[in-house]
Amino acid sequence: MDKLPTHLLANNVKLNAEKMKLIALICSALFYTGCAMGPDYERSDMVLPAQYQQELVQEQTKNVGQVKWQEFYLDPNVQQLISHALGQNLDLAAVRSRLIAARSQMTVTDAALYPDVGMEVNAERSIDSGITSTNPTHGNEFDIAGTVSWELDIWGANRRRSEAEYANYLSAQDSLNLTVISLISDVASRYYEWLDIEQRYRISTNTVALRRKERDLARLRKQNGVISGLEVKQAEVEYQSAKVTLPDLDFERQQKANQLKVLLGEYDYPLVFPDDIQSLISADLFPAQFKVGIPSQMLSQRPDVRAAEQAVIAANANVGVAKTAFFPKFTISGSYGTETDDLGSIFDSQGLTWSLLGGITAPIFNAGSISAQYDIAQESSKQALLAYRSAVLSAFFEVNDAMNSFRRSELAIEAQKELVDASRDYAHLATLRYRNGVASSLDLMDAQRSLFNAELSLSEVRRDKLLAIIKLYRSLGGGVMTQQQISQMMTDYDANLETQ
Repeated sequence: MDKLPTHLLANNVKLNAEKMKLIALICSALFYTGCAMGPDYERSDMVLPAQYQQELVQEQTKNVGQVKWQEFYLDPNVQQLISHALGQNLDLAAVRSRLIAARSQMTVTDAALYPDVGMEVNAERSIDSGITSTNPTHGNEFDIAGTVSWELDIWGANRRRSEAEYANYLSAQDSLNLTVISLISDVASRYYEWLDIEQRYRISTNTVALRRKERDLARLRKQNGVISGLEVKQAEVEYQSAKVTLPDLDFERQQKANQLKVLLGEYDYPLVFPDDIQSLISADLFPAQFKVGIPSQMLSQRPDVRAAEQAVIAANANVGVAKTAFFPKFTISGSYGTETDDLGSIFDSQGLTWSLLGGITAPIFNAGSISAQYDIAQESSKQALLAYRSAVLSAFFEVNDAMNSFRRSELAIEAQKELVDASRDYAHLATLRYRNGVASSLDLMDAQRSLFNAELSLSEVRRDKLLAIIKLYRSLGGGVMTQQQISQMMTDYDANLETQ
């Protein structure tokens, strides 16, 4: 490129600067006034029943799903287990990592909204051919230039992609919250299931010991000619019937403990059975009273419902992206720099170089591919909306089922407690009558069997009530993190990266 005189160079630079400002102004106007193809998202009207089907208190006030898990799980042992799991659970760590990746992906997508600015530096040393030149000489050429390229978002494709990616990021947040509430409820459920099995194992162990004594007593009474061999065999059968339950219960309690340790993220977490088994029936495990609210509150409380709505938003935005494929794409690129034959003076060189290029690409024939992609995007949007409605429907009946289970367990506990009390009285009287020779061993064994089964069933229905309360809390979205907690988690994650 020919070198310009100094005064002409200054005028040229000024002229080019004015051109660049004009181009930048035009591009900015195109960017901000360009339309975004496709429909804007509008929340679908979800017609929900005014009330759930059960008879718990239902008012449009703060419900149990809005209570922090530390205020809902009042058992110190459960609180300790949940805190440990939230810090160590491996599945939660994986979901947290996916949220970080979703945040970075959003940055990648948003970058397309802005120009891509770079720099090019080239150096060349050459010599003329001895065949074409009688006096070949070496030549040097150095150039440096700033570059810019930009696809103008006239039809809003990049803005729709950004909208979809932001919805995906919010969905990743909801996935994290869904994992958190699932982990919290699973830890509490596995713990109380473990306590129930441990309790039933101890009941069975005590029953086996009692029936061993009864069998030994029957053998002694037979030796003294008081009873027949048939009654001894009956005592032996009852003893073995109780004993045979121990292996299965022992396996179940070990299995449940292992499941709990997986949630805690440790191979050998020390699980301690409480000294006072009354902790299973204590009224202090959960708040004395709680409200379930009304169905419409569930839409903003349950993270799976919110995630399903974000999927609708993303699919709706992708319809706009697919629609822009029908229209031309506009790109501009340019460079501005200097060149010289002396590297030391490259920044002082008067060898100005610049270029400006604009391009348009438009679809002409694609065998219906663009139309098919647009149809796919529309159908995907319909599918996402149907999945959202299905999630709301499932959530509504999940709350209903939890309420029904809670009510059933309350009634079952009262009936089962009465059965245990009656069975205990029956066993006591049968024992006295048997020792006084009034009743047969068959009567005694029948009374002990009834008490044994009633006590096992009482432990199970108490467990069921605890699990029903936990399920109700979970079904209402209880245990979610606030936006502030998520932001703090992201900040902590970034701080850990900087220290590594």
